[in-house]
This record gives sequence, C-alpha cells and structure tokens, in this order.
Amino acid sequence: MIKTILLVDDSNSSRELTGHFLRQGGYRILEAGNGQEALDILEDRPVDIIVADIMMPVMDGWTLYHKIREQKRYNLTPFLFLSGLDDLGDQVKGLSLGVDDYITKPITAPKLIARVGLACNRSDRMEDYFYRDPVSDMEFPSYFKHRMLQEVHRCRTFKRPLSLVIAGMGNYEAIVRGQADWFAEVAATEAGLYLRQRIRDYDTISYLSVGRFAILMPEVSAAQAKTWSDKLRAAWQVSARWPETEQQIDIDIEFIIEGLSPNNESDAIEALNTHLDSFKRSW
Repeated sequence: MIKTILLVDDSNSSRELTGHFLRQGGYRILEAGNGQEALDILEDRPVDIIVADIMMPVMDGWTLYHKIREQKRYNLTPFLFLSGLDDLGDQVKGLSLGVDDYITKPITAPKLIARVGLACNRSDRMEDYFYRDPVSDMEFPSYFKHRMLQEVHRCRTFKRPLSLVIAGMGNYEAIVRGQADWFAEVAATEAGLYLRQRIRDYDTISYLSVGRFAILMPEVSAAQAKTWSDKLRAAWQVSARWPETEQQIDIDIEFIIEGLSPNNESDAIEALNTHLDSFKRSW
C-alpha cells in the first residue's frame, strides 16, 4: 500500500520541490504551511510519516512535534525534521527530543528518499518485536498466527473448543472507489475499535489488511461463535465521517466462523488463509 507523508513547510517553493522528490519515491503527499495546519489535517487524515520544517509561523516544528507526540494515535508515527537550520546544537536538540531523523537542506532526491524509507522501515519492523499495536490495541498478524498455533495445540491436547472468526467489511472496496483508500482504512479502524470492545479480554484479534479481521475465541464452539456474531451483526451500527462533506459513511460487516479442531497446526493456517481469500474474492 502506498504510504502517505504529511509535508509541513511554510515555503511554497521548498514544499513543491520536496514533494516532487518524495513523489518520485512513490509516496503520496499531503501539504501544510505550518504546524497548526498540520494538526488540522491530522484530525481527518491518517498519515504514515511526518516531514516538517522547524522555523514556521503560527506553530513551529518544535511545538508541532510535542503536540503530535501527545496524541496516542500518532505517538509512534515516524517524524523527521527537514530544516535549513544546520547548526549542530539544533540537530542535537531535535534528535534528543526523539525525532526519527534530522535532515538539513539542501538535500538530493535519492538521499531524501533513502532517509524517509529508512524511517518507514524502522517503523514497520516494530511488528517483529511487539505483539500488540499500541495504537489500535490489536495483536499484530505475526503474533496472531503464533498465538493461534499455540491455542490449536492446546485445544487438540485437552479436547477443548476453539473458534476462529473472520470479520470483513463488505463495502471496503466500495468505500475505496467512492471515497479513497485512506478513508477505507479510517473506516476499518472504526470497525476494529467496535469489534475490540465486544470480545473478551482473553480473545485475540488482529487486523489483516483491506478491511479484514481475525478473532480467536478459546473455549467457544463454532455454534456459540455464530450466535455471538449473529447478535453483533444484528446490532451493528458503525460509520465513519467523510471530512469533505461531513457525511457519515456506513460500514458493513460480514462473518465467517470456523471451529478449529485440525489434525495439525498447518491446517489452522490454511483455514485462516482460505477464509481471508474468500472475503477478498467476494469484494
């Protein structure tokens, strides 16, 4: 999926040149002229990385960084300073605050793209070291599969029930076509929050991209899981606000239930992948 960069700089010419460089690297660019404009954009638009100048009117880069880090949803988003302030003291100050990189102008396109890509890759590697996303409070896919194999082994050994529930946004692709792919991910976040609030503390849930979720429910039979999903679907009232018109876009949900009692762990992974592919085909 294309990553979105929020580029914050009060100079139109600098923003235009930097944005051109980053688009060459395959990034989608949002632009803001100062820190306050950037915060306004972040109210409605999710971004993957923030690249900001320091000296700006209304709200400078230092203040913007502190404001962003106060928000849980962007607390781990890579933040880079791209500034004409090349004094060593400014660079030390920026890095000591915890920014992911401090880049001085002027810079060539290949070097800028490489530095931005490095920050993105470092963020992506979090999944390999942490089991739960601290923002969405969902387990990362790699941990979910690890946990599923553990539970499959336990349920087979002790002959206990275990259910896999695949939940999918039925109108994910329709939202992509009608609004935008980034807004479809906003809608998926809303759906995920709703699902997370309606499972037990010891259930495991993960977001597996393009509007698909997997939920592992120990000590629950397939029949019980279906009853739970039927009730949830009947009461389902989830929407996301489209910022351009303030319209509330409804989010549909569908469920597939699988009682996990396989002969070996690989059967469980195959069942997971099969059901996920089934949702993709239905869209």
